[in-house]
Amino acid sequence: MTHKYWIGVALLALAIPQISYAGQSVSSIAAAAALFAEERATRQGYEDVTVNVRPLDSRISLAACTTPLATSSSGERVLGPVSVAVKCKAPAPWTVHVRATVTTTVELPVLAYAVNRGDIIGQNDIEWREQEVSRDLVGYLTDELRIIGKEARKHLRSGNPLRASDLISPQIIERGQTVDLVARSSGLLVNMQGKALANGAEGDRLLVQNTSSGKKVEGLVMAGGTVLIQ
Repeated sequence: MTHKYWIGVALLALAIPQISYAGQSVSSIAAAAALFAEERATRQGYEDVTVNVRPLDSRISLAACTTPLATSSSGERVLGPVSVAVKCKAPAPWTVHVRATVTTTVELPVLAYAVNRGDIIGQNDIEWREQEVSRDLVGYLTDELRIIGKEARKHLRSGNPLRASDLISPQIIERGQTVDLVARSSGLLVNMQGKALANGAEGDRLLVQNTSSGKKVEGLVMAGGTVLIQ
């Protein structure tokens, strides 16, 4: 006899024969899914992991599994909404897709005060706070040294984790400004002067004109405003 059940938004196609022994408890299915999701996040280096499993329908009738429950996930995400497939192989094969939300608590540098677009962020603007995170930290700044001295690209509220895209390096060279050029040649450093042909921030590739030769060259803007010709 074939039955169809919904778990959350997942459609379960279950072929369950008529059997007399006790069925599989939904709590054991939820526990297996939660343990799998927690271990998966832990292997990615996250600590203080919390897994909240979406309640399963207590009316589900599944054959009690006589083999250890198998768990798997087709997605790569380990934080936030996840789906875990809990499977039984015997005596009657069945699969339940369990929905859960995985979060972790991490300490991140955040803004102590709101800043406006164009503001330069200083040491006193940063504080460390514990944050509950429900997504991978790709793109988020976890080192305050990558925040201090940067310019806000837009208005930023206090207390929120910062993304690299929220900040830019402030402009330290203006078009037409005389700048120091440093060129590397055969292991030697050669110093000269040039004129900036555009505005530049630390890390930018900048076109400059050698004052002595009139030759245009491209270099890398360094923190102190020097242009390194490589």
